[in-house]
Amino acid sequence: MKLIAALFGTALWTHALAAPGCPGAAVWCDGFDDGAARWTATNGRAAPVREGTGDQVLRLEPDSTLASRDSVAPAAQPYFVEARMRPLGAAGQSYLLARYVDERNWIGAGIDVTPGSPKVNLVIAKMQGGKLTRLKQWGKESLPEKAFYTVRLALAGDELTLYLNGERLTSATEPLMTSGRIGLLTQGAAFELDDVRLGAPDALPGRIGLARMNNRVALQAGDAPLRLLVNADGRRPVAVAAMSSDPSVASAVIDGDALVVTAHRAGQATVGVASSADRNVAAWLGVSVGPRFAPPVRAYPAAERFSPAAGAAQVPVDTVLRIRFDRPPVLGAGGSVRIFRAADDALVDVINVGDELDVMGARRQAFKRVVRRKLVKIEGDSVVIRPHSSRLVYDSGYYVQVDPGVLKDAVLGGVPFTGLGGRRHWSFRTRAALPQGAVLSVDGDGPADFRTVQGALNHAMGQLPRAAPVTIRVANGRYDELLYLNGKDRVTLLGESRDGVVIGTSNDDGTNAGSGSGQGPVSPGASGGRAVFLVEDADLLTLDTLTLVNTARRAGSLGAQAEALNFNSGGRLVARNASFWSEQDTIQVKGYSWFYRSLIAGNVDFIWGGNRAALFEESEIRSLGDSANAQSGGYVVQARTLGASDPGFVFLNSRLTHGPGPAQNDVPPGTTWLARPGTPQSHDKVIYINCRMDAHIAPAGWSLPKSAHAGAGAGWREYGSMDMHGAPLDLSGRVGGRTLTAAQVAAGFANRAQVFAGFDNGRGWNPQLQDNQ
Repeated sequence: MKLIAALFGTALWTHALAAPGCPGAAVWCDGFDDGAARWTATNGRAAPVREGTGDQVLRLEPDSTLASRDSVAPAAQPYFVEARMRPLGAAGQSYLLARYVDERNWIGAGIDVTPGSPKVNLVIAKMQGGKLTRLKQWGKESLPEKAFYTVRLALAGDELTLYLNGERLTSATEPLMTSGRIGLLTQGAAFELDDVRLGAPDALPGRIGLARMNNRVALQAGDAPLRLLVNADGRRPVAVAAMSSDPSVASAVIDGDALVVTAHRAGQATVGVASSADRNVAAWLGVSVGPRFAPPVRAYPAAERFSPAAGAAQVPVDTVLRIRFDRPPVLGAGGSVRIFRAADDALVDVINVGDELDVMGARRQAFKRVVRRKLVKIEGDSVVIRPHSSRLVYDSGYYVQVDPGVLKDAVLGGVPFTGLGGRRHWSFRTRAALPQGAVLSVDGDGPADFRTVQGALNHAMGQLPRAAPVTIRVANGRYDELLYLNGKDRVTLLGESRDGVVIGTSNDDGTNAGSGSGQGPVSPGASGGRAVFLVEDADLLTLDTLTLVNTARRAGSLGAQAEALNFNSGGRLVARNASFWSEQDTIQVKGYSWFYRSLIAGNVDFIWGGNRAALFEESEIRSLGDSANAQSGGYVVQARTLGASDPGFVFLNSRLTHGPGPAQNDVPPGTTWLARPGTPQSHDKVIYINCRMDAHIAPAGWSLPKSAHAGAGAGWREYGSMDMHGAPLDLSGRVGGRTLTAAQVAAGFANRAQVFAGFDNGRGWNPQLQDNQ
């Protein structure tokens, strides 16, 4: 049979391959090529469907269940079950059942899809006595139409581990049924399923990835072919095949270690790469092809509306492009802005309308942050175009062209704007040399070394020694940015004023799923995460006199988690006179962090992380009205502190206040909890000392169930809690927490030096009001 038939049916593949027997270390498998004779329908309907020459998949109608006729699921031994699943258009779920007793009792894993959503949810679920419990959920970027999701659930004792397309996502611990068969189940939608397998769990799944690439890309007809590095299990693949659902739109071939995609005509196609030995191991790419790039060669009478100005010199290399129109334009449905090098007409950047992928970081930096975001936006009467990270270089001339489809209803100097072509109409030259010294400046439109905060961070990461202190002075303004810092110590971001310097944008778990991490040159996928500012492998980062904000809303969100700051580092963080805003997960911290006279505002778990010690001193902790649930006051902290002896989250001489959220609703009285439990593998270490608490804090204080670590040196604790006027609070109604004595506070939590005594294997850290160099 052809591999084309196994995955796409009638689509064109680069070469044909023999059908495997039971690949992937499986001891039992069924590809439905001989029908569904090995399965029994216990509910609904299922039927094999021929997808192409010699291959069949199983179409399972909505609300149907199949169970294997063979009792192949071992009762005690570890094993995995795996299958490929493809949704057929409607919203619904499909489950792969690892232990099926009957329709009211099973355990399994599956996918939850919503058509048009950028995200799918992967679920480990248990049905017991007719009651469904979702043990774990994990959001991932949805695959393009016609692609299969390869779902695997591995069972070892009570441990269940979930994989998607070879990537380990999450695990859960749950007592299993003692017997059962394997099964397939759909709810609410029809699915096609294929290549069901069972095998030993120590045989890890294979994985193919496209380096630093998400699941979708926009191209234009006639462009140079797109080359994407392919890797398998972190190494170069030995034998893979490329395929396209419509090669007249976009063709795909393998050239060495790269997938090469060529756009031919406007339309949509799904491109994939699959292992020659195992069709369950595949990567997918949705390709949207727009019309050929063909801007008109014409001039406009308002050249001064361009920024940088036409013919400008000494332009920062991270410049933002702007055109100011007579009235607010409308963003078009497609097209691109392109930057060419003047010396040789080489294309250096293509900036598409809609979601784009940006690889953030210094030019020669090994690990970079890969994120999806919109780089072309309308702001008032201007279009703002942000080039991809680190595309322009010093002492070089460039010119800009704009596709006709980028804007609609745009008028420039009284003339309808239909795009911009030619070499001379919008050209500029970058500054001649790199900035020198330990102080860098950022200003959105005034004289400065950089136009963006990330441009200055790229310079610090790429040009300065790791241990060399650097201060980045940021002028007042709104900086619509995501930020990334990796591998550079002693960086200070110093704003001109706390409320005047606002850095941030909208980013959430539905846009860039997960907490995020940097990726190496061959790392598969795009996993830059949902935070505005992601920090990795950095020590002594100082955020001073500025505001970080994530404007994502919980209401209507496809992924409400949305950090303003993710300090994903074991080092030290200082935040002085700074503000942090979001609704859910506002700050996530690891390592050691000191927040002094700062504001942290949010609603759900808006202070959290797997940290060692975080001290919030003389700060304001503001609970915001929830845009998704006006009656909810949320949770201040979810602690996942790493060590039993670590202080965790300590609030000293701070104020717990409330205020309106993005929907302008305030927090109802008595609805906010001081903390809720973390994970069984971590420690619930939360302490409030001499803090003033407003009426939004629930009288019971701590959310049930109570902390799993409530011993003498752990759990949820407080001392000296007051109302907003300084009068002692009545703590008799508290549930699940403990009240400390003055002696206990004096022994370990009275000042910074005590809280951070465990830093550097007990050498300690005592941060000061000035930079601790």
